[in-house]
Amino acid sequence: MDFDIKEAQNLAKLSRLEFTDEELKEYVKEFKATLQQVSVIESVDVSSLNAQQLDDIVDITNLRKDEVVNTFTQQQVVQNAPDKKDGAFLVPITVE
Repeated sequence: MDFDIKEAQNLAKLSRLEFTDEELKEYVKEFKATLQQVSVIESVDVSSLNAQQLDDIVDITNLRKDEVVNTFTQQQVVQNAPDKKDGAFLVPITVE
């Protein structure tokens, strides 16, 4: 992929960012270096690796059971609230 000043200006416009000409030149230079690094990573042959699937990494057989338990009543939850009404928290109105 060829990335030049014109592409950088278009990307900046789409992102609603403003850059000076010097900043754009530096951005293009850094972006090209990043693309070069990505191309090096893409060129690595990993077909011979014997990697296990990600779902086999964590043993999920010894997890606790998911059980529903009652912890607090509604009254207990709101009992220390500075303002409450009908079992719910009262908060200041922020939108008119």
